[in-house]
Amino acid sequence: MPAKAGHQRHHFRLDPSAITSLMMVALFLIPVLAGLTSVIGSAFNYLPALGFHTFALNPWRALLTTAGLPHMLMLTVCSAVFSTLFSLLIALGVVSALWGTRQWYTLQRWLSPLMAVPHVALAFGVMFVLMPSGLLPRLLAPALGWQSPPPWQTVQDSYGISLILLLVLKETPFLIFMTAAATAQLPVANTLRLGTSLGFQPAMVWLKLIWPQLYPMIRLPVYAVLAFAMSVVDVALVLGPANPPTFAVQILHWIQDSDPNHSLCAAAGSVLLLLLMVMVIGCFHLTHITARYLTKNWLTNGQRGHFGAQWLWLAKTTWRGLLILFFTSGGALLTWSFVWRWRFPSLWPDWSWQSWGRAWGDLGDPIGNSLLIGVVSALMATVAAVLLLESNQRQNNTAIERQLSLMTGAAMYLPLLLPQVTFLFGVQVLLLRWQLEGQLLSVTGLHFLFVLPYCYLSLSGPWQRYDQRHSIQGLLLTQSPWRTFVLVKLGVLWQPLLASFALGFAVSVSQYLPTLLAGAGRIETVTTAAVGLTSGGNRRLIGVYGLIQMILPFLGYALAFFLSHWTFAQGRMIRRLNS
Repeated sequence: MPAKAGHQRHHFRLDPSAITSLMMVALFLIPVLAGLTSVIGSAFNYLPALGFHTFALNPWRALLTTAGLPHMLMLTVCSAVFSTLFSLLIALGVVSALWGTRQWYTLQRWLSPLMAVPHVALAFGVMFVLMPSGLLPRLLAPALGWQSPPPWQTVQDSYGISLILLLVLKETPFLIFMTAAATAQLPVANTLRLGTSLGFQPAMVWLKLIWPQLYPMIRLPVYAVLAFAMSVVDVALVLGPANPPTFAVQILHWIQDSDPNHSLCAAAGSVLLLLLMVMVIGCFHLTHITARYLTKNWLTNGQRGHFGAQWLWLAKTTWRGLLILFFTSGGALLTWSFVWRWRFPSLWPDWSWQSWGRAWGDLGDPIGNSLLIGVVSALMATVAAVLLLESNQRQNNTAIERQLSLMTGAAMYLPLLLPQVTFLFGVQVLLLRWQLEGQLLSVTGLHFLFVLPYCYLSLSGPWQRYDQRHSIQGLLLTQSPWRTFVLVKLGVLWQPLLASFALGFAVSVSQYLPTLLAGAGRIETVTTAAVGLTSGGNRRLIGVYGLIQMILPFLGYALAFFLSHWTFAQGRMIRRLNS
């Protein structure tokens, strides 16, 4: 019996990899739960930092009597649901249409740079294309005889159409990326070969055989996209309706108000937004279950399909249209940054360096802060992702370790699944209480919470595909697990590691709300400075700041590309052997 008991104690002992996972779970759960606890207490009138020491329902009474509240909530839900559904359908359609072709492999190489473009920079570019005096109306003016901008509200429209378009444009590449990773775990080629041999059109094979297996695998990223669309602030400030705004923007206005009662109202609104998001995600889940039940007979009725070619053509055409808008937006940003005067309907502006000269003196601190915070948070996230992936590979020997691995993945998704304004407002209250607000360390720590999931996701595929025989051979030669890991495994995975770092840096550069709330307005980045220009309406300065914000992530990718192909040795630059 003693021997048996001792054996059981040894069986349940956690190894270092499991301890690493536990530490990572705590690293995510502690700030998120602390922020939620703080904001829930503030929602019920308990905010000692501002002098409220008793629980009451006053914040909820003030919230529920807010003018235009039902319209703001409806606008938030509709823009989030429609943008998520459109992004999902386009992503699945593009994967179905291009999978296995030369275009598919080209698309996979360019997905990370597409995802790297910050939301705000892309929103400014879309604004310059679609606004009444934008590039699109100028192109249409000669044919339609316009001599002045048309009286249309094409941006910041009351229905949120321009906001939905931007969200679709930005989130579709992310869902394509996640769907592509999921297809690697399915026998797609064999399924297509079997389905077409039975007379099914390829589109119908995807619909009936592959999609039902794919969607459960990308369900969590879809919910993350939905949560982001419901709580997005920076993009909504640029393209969203202004009166009334989306609910997340209204919460931000309350947070920034000097009246402490509005801070309590913001806390109640944050909790309401969280409840609303849980309800919408629950409806998505119930809809999936219902659709799976209702389509059971259709999936097995043997219909081969007759409109597959048209459907695939529509998916590819829609994706090409989004790409055209994407690159046109970048060109519009570049153009406006050098404009001196641009009369409508002229297609050619008067050029000037004046905007760059005016902005250059104020760009030092925002660019420096963006680089410092982005590099540090991306480096920390890449190292943490490597530790997590290694610990996951060495676990799964017992039920406890398998559950711990699942908990780690779920904890990392928490910051993406929760409305940012909800738990970040609670974190801001705690930082204020602990006198940590407005410090680079606080801002970098919050950026790390949002950067790590993307670094982990970008590395998970290459880590799973790594051939362990390389490490076995390295261990035989070096007799050192550590040297084998550093010299062999990290050497083989050097390019994915650099790509992960570049993606993490891009995600950090695009963070607006974590920088604004943790920095307390004292830590200014390119993103916060660019959004701050929205109210002024100076298109030339907006073009300069938006272009710089778009350039920074591409500089990270350029550096990653260079380091992945070249290294410094023997006093000179030499090409890497595995490039």
